Amino acid sequence: MSRTTNNLDKLRKQIDDIDNKMLDLLMQRTDVVEQIGEAKRQDSAAVDLSGSLNMRPAREARLMRRLLGRHDGRLPEIVVARIWREMISAFTMQQGPLKVAVCAPEKSVAYWDLSRMQFGSATPMTLHRSHGVVLRAVSAGDGTVGILPLPQDGEGDAWWTHLAVDAENAPRVIARLPFVQDRTAWFEGMGALAIAPIDHEDSDNDISMIVIAADPQISRARLHREMQAAGFVGRIIAAVGKGGDHAEWLHLVEVDGYLAADDKRLAAFVKACDGDVERVIRIGGYAVPMRIGED
Repeated sequence: MSRTTNNLDKLRKQIDDIDNKMLDLLMQRTDVVEQIGEAKRQDSAAVDLSGSLNMRPAREARLMRRLLGRHDGRLPEIVVARIWREMISAFTMQQGPLKVAVCAPEKSVAYWDLSRMQFGSATPMTLHRSHGVVLRAVSAGDGTVGILPLPQDGEGDAWWTHLAVDAENAPRVIARLPFVQDRTAWFEGMGALAIAPIDHEDSDNDISMIVIAADPQISRARLHREMQAAGFVGRIIAAVGKGGDHAEWLHLVEVDGYLAADDKRLAAFVKACDGDVERVIRIGGYAVPMRIGED
């Protein structure tokens, strides 16, 4: 046996040993997740959690930022991200139900790919042309997450208007896809929003989403001025008239940072509009995506 062959055998043995250790650690992580799930069930013994989602999108975002910030090697960052997304989704299903309903009006494969990248290969997924089907599936409370196209200004039956309700457990925006944005592996350069009946939590770097119900006579320019005066930076990304003769306009706004339900700036904004804004509804938000592969 040559010296080169002997060295290759040793290196391959090292890889085998590393693979075994990685699998051992995965099984150990699985056991810890099972203990976490059991602790949650005991803490909530009096509550029916049969259809609840055990997702923490903000924690997932912080985890991904930490791991990719720590990564230093030749393994592409997008590969690291995909590995952990597979694990996160698998361990989420270990603790409770998780399904994904994807809305792709033109049945674009991009929305399916975005969903698979976020929720892994083992998560049950269905594809739909209608956002109404997806909204109903999410509202059913059986552990379904909905994936919907990014809102566009001028849409008729805009899906986001159905989130503008104050009902408990109403669907809320929880993530933007893809979270890890790699231009070299981003099919069609498309994006989507994920919705679920859970609240948006602070990930330390967020975009919050609100819907402003306003008088049709109030201008976008004034709404932007009043938002700025109230102390937050908001961008109107879409608007649609509702009711007979468009008696009310709903404005979809992205706000820099995390807005809590009791944020006093929201009340200050409504007051400053002097009756021209009837209400402001928080409809969730998302952790600001990471960009990789850019020099």
